[in-house]
Parts: sequence; C-alpha cells; structure tokens
Amino acid sequence: MIMLLDWSGSMSDTLGNTVEQLLNLVEFCRKVNIPFEVYFFTSERREKAKKSFNYKDGDWMFDDFNLVNCFSHRMKKQEFEQACMYMYHFGKYFTHNYTYTKNWNEKAQMYRYDSFGCPSSLYLGNTPLNEALVYMDKLIPLFKQKYNIEKLTFITLTDGGANCFRGYIKSTGMLDDYGQIENRKYVGYDGVKVINHGKKKIVLTDETLTSKLLKLIQVKNQSNNVGFYILKRVRRWDIEQYCEGDWLQREKEYNKLRKEMTRDKAIAINKSGYSKYFLLDGKKMNVENFSFDDAEIKKATPSEFKRLFGKSMQSRLVSRVVLNKFIKEVA
Repeated sequence: MIMLLDWSGSMSDTLGNTVEQLLNLVEFCRKVNIPFEVYFFTSERREKAKKSFNYKDGDWMFDDFNLVNCFSHRMKKQEFEQACMYMYHFGKYFTHNYTYTKNWNEKAQMYRYDSFGCPSSLYLGNTPLNEALVYMDKLIPLFKQKYNIEKLTFITLTDGGANCFRGYIKSTGMLDDYGQIENRKYVGYDGVKVINHGKKKIVLTDETLTSKLLKLIQVKNQSNNVGFYILKRVRRWDIEQYCEGDWLQREKEYNKLRKEMTRDKAIAINKSGYSKYFLLDGKKMNVENFSFDDAEIKKATPSEFKRLFGKSMQSRLVSRVVLNKFIKEVA
C-alpha cells in the first residue's frame, strides 16, 4: 500500500477525523504484514525545500512542494507509536483551532495547551496533489521492485481539487550576472499542455491533469487506485454530479446514493483514474469507541444490555468508514 494524505488548509476542519481513519488503515496493514508507506503532500516546509523540478524553455510549471513520509512498515514499534501520537495530535490541533463547534473552548484548550506544539514546518498550505502524483510515477515502481510486489493499492485521501498549472517557462533573452545561465520567467496559460510519457504525448487541461496522471500510474504499475474524497458537508450537487442519464434516471440514482450516504456515511461512485472512488461524510468520520459505565450496566436488563451492545457495535463499525471500504478492496 502507498497512501497520500492531503495536508492542505481546506482539510483543517476534517483533518482530525481523517487522521483517525488513517491510523486504522496503517494499524490494519501492520497487523497483516502488508508493506506500506504513507506520505502527506504539502506546499509548506519551506526551510527544507529544494527545487522540485528542473525546467527548460517551453516546460509547464508546477509548484515546488514536499512529500513527508509520516508512516512506514519499516518503522520499529516505538517509532511507529510515536508517529501515531504526533499525527493524532497535529490532526486534532488543526481541527479544533481552525473551526468552531459547540464545545470549541473545551476541545481547543485540550489540544492547544498540550505538550505538543505544532512547528511552522507542519502548517497547512495549498494542494499540490498533481505534483505528488508526478513523483509517485517514479516512486511506486521503486517500491514495487524493492519489495517484489505483485499487487499494489494506491490510496489518496483528499478534500478538493489539485493546484493547476502555474504557466510555462520562457527565456527572457537575458544572461545572469555570470553571463552563463539565462534568467527565466513564467508566462500565461496560452499554449498546449503536453506530458511526454515515453514515446507517447498526452495533451492535458487543468481539469483532466489529475485523472490522466492517475491513469498513467495505474497502467504503468497495474495498481488498484482507490480515492477517498472527504466532503465538508453533503450537498445535493456533491452527489448529483456523478449521476447519469435523463432527469428521471438521475433523480432515482441520486435518491439511492443519498440514502446510502445517510446509512453508511460513504458512497462509491465512478471517477476517471480510480478503480474505486468513495465520497465520505467528513463530519461523520470520527472513530467511536463504546464503553458501558457502571451505572448503566447495573440498571440494565438482559434485553436492554443486548440492545446497548448491538448499538455500540453498529456505531463502531460505521465510524471506521475508510477501513471498512479499504478491507473490501484488498480482500
């Protein structure tokens, strides 16, 4: 498994729940001895940044970015547990410091003044998903070769569209102070965007870039691409845009998917570049653990106890949305 986590500002209000789901995934992989790597992609960590791409005249520009390897099957037990602790607290820190809830003060105090400060290098930025996918095209084959992997699942956890192109490189016709290297600048968006992939030339637009990069990864590596898209709030358009057919067919499909979202907190839809793509209700992704307090147990009849236990198991299973869908995909 290789997983990409979106570490952008728009994730702030769902990052805590998303990290909880991610912890379920990596714990599962460790338990069944599946090699895995987890990276979050970020536009920050500028003090450690290097130029991500080398350009020449006519090249389209991406943003410079960083991939941070936050979990790995190579970690020893103590290192892994420490990584889990930090990621959990970072996720909660952003969720409760950048959003307001009814008990905001209580939770904000809990995570703001704990012993884990959040360094500026881990602040949230924009969404360099496409940039990360370009690197995955190189990294995934190395991962497969190193561990002699036949079946690979590539997972993305995001909440929005990726950054678009920043323009293309064009020479200014000027030399630098040493008279050797031309100064370059980026200019507008006119011109044809093309990926040179081996002998193939693939024409792109900003709208198709992500799906075509994913398709290249899928074809090249025979990977099972699984996407988890986290919705801030479930609106009609978020589901309806994936329904096909005439008005009556779309309405019927929408009602079916909406009921499924209410019941399971997730639905599967078709999306180019992915083998499976899931829409998740970001507000309902928190992982729930259930326990009976002494008072409740003492006064409960056997039938009441059975009802409470059944309710607790249902909530626990539903709360592990990503893990449940993930296990079905890799079974």
